[in-house]
Amino acid sequence: MQAFVVEQTGEHRIMRLQEGPSPEALPGKLTIDVVYAGVGMIDSLLSRGYLGLQTPFVPGLEVSGYVRAIGEGVEGFRIGQPVVALTLTELGGYASVVAARPELTVPLDGPLEGLGMERAAALAVNAATAYLAVKKVAQVEPGQHVLVHGALGGLGSLVGQVARRQGAALVLGTVGSAAKRDAASGEIKLLLRGEFAEETLRLTGGKGVHHVFDPVGGVTRTRSFETLQPLGRLILLGNASDEADTELRLNEAWLGNRAALGLNIGAYAAFAPDAVGEAMYQALAMAARGELEADIYGVYPMAQAERAIGLLEQGGTTGKLLLRI
Repeated sequence: MQAFVVEQTGEHRIMRLQEGPSPEALPGKLTIDVVYAGVGMIDSLLSRGYLGLQTPFVPGLEVSGYVRAIGEGVEGFRIGQPVVALTLTELGGYASVVAARPELTVPLDGPLEGLGMERAAALAVNAATAYLAVKKVAQVEPGQHVLVHGALGGLGSLVGQVARRQGAALVLGTVGSAAKRDAASGEIKLLLRGEFAEETLRLTGGKGVHHVFDPVGGVTRTRSFETLQPLGRLILLGNASDEADTELRLNEAWLGNRAALGLNIGAYAAFAPDAVGEAMYQALAMAARGELEADIYGVYPMAQAERAIGLLEQGGTTGKLLLRI
């Protein structure tokens, strides 16, 4: 098989397309001939040494393709079946063949037949994360107000959409530049990230929002906490900015009647793969019904994986980037 391998992490990372043996369908696993792989900021962070993964490794959290082989004990799949899978616990998505857990693999025939492999790969991990964040972690209720950081990104855009479908009355979103804010259209009111705290309070009559969803990290964390209503929740979804951790003092949570909750879908998938697989299915079913849209910024050949990651790092993209394997 071919795979795009991170050979060295850090400032001078080395990433190359390589040939290697295909993974086998071990007991409890299946293998997939990959058609599309999703590209996300986590791939950038990992290639820069975030989490300190041992090299070499193949990045990639989500793929779509066809079932290649089925391991012993795996039921409910057939050879050649179109599927989408999360490779959260093993990575490996930037490859022509990948091993996957059946709990984190969803058939793309039947109810999801019209979704298509490109859209499925663009939605998989972000839609599952958005579904869990809005419905299970924040437990957004009809009529509530929410704020989403990185609102035009692959994850942020879906968090806003799921919140709307959940009945949120006001969805505010932040972006990093006036160009992004002015060029966008849709159901989310966009604010500049540097002005979001003041604007959020102004737009809510000084009350603040019920929930803030933050995949960006850095100083937005503490300022976001200040925009929450009593009993409001700050949902931590990532650290795309790669900034140093920030402190939230527990007495401020107590005195302000606010909470900070984290959702790391990779760690949750290792703990509860069935729950994450079900969230992915439900989110993809919403997309198949036309309730969620996949904003695809671009599709690149696997050999250009480093270019795709670089585009994300430059901060000029909106929506999701894919590799065509």
